[in-house]
Amino acid sequence: MKTPYDDDRKLRRKELDDIRHALVSAETQLSVFAGAIVDADATLRREREARAADPPFDVSSDAAVRRSEMIRLARELMRLEDEIERLRAALLVKFEALRPIETASEDYAAAKRAEAARKAMTASDEAAAR
Repeated sequence: MKTPYDDDRKLRRKELDDIRHALVSAETQLSVFAGAIVDADATLRREREARAADPPFDVSSDAAVRRSEMIRLARELMRLEDEIERLRAALLVKFEALRPIETASEDYAAAKRAEAARKAMTASDEAAAR
């Protein structure tokens, strides 16, 4: 049943869906960056072990590049964590704004159904009275 709240309800649900998609995307990116940090850390550990086992083997410039990459990844990880928290808060706010509209829409539809049932009952009573 169409209600006067349908357009606003659809808009708010779309906003919720958009935020959910952004949240899933950010969480996926977070997972990728966390994996990259683990990989970079493992590579640094292997290089340190190789350097300790073979002193003439020098990887200091490569290790510095990897460390700076880990720092960049860690910063991006923190940014994504902040973004995820912001999106979760926005999702909560949007959901809280949607709930009253959905309730009003459901109440409107219930009132219309009750009104239609009363009219049908009245019509049935009038037909039976004739």
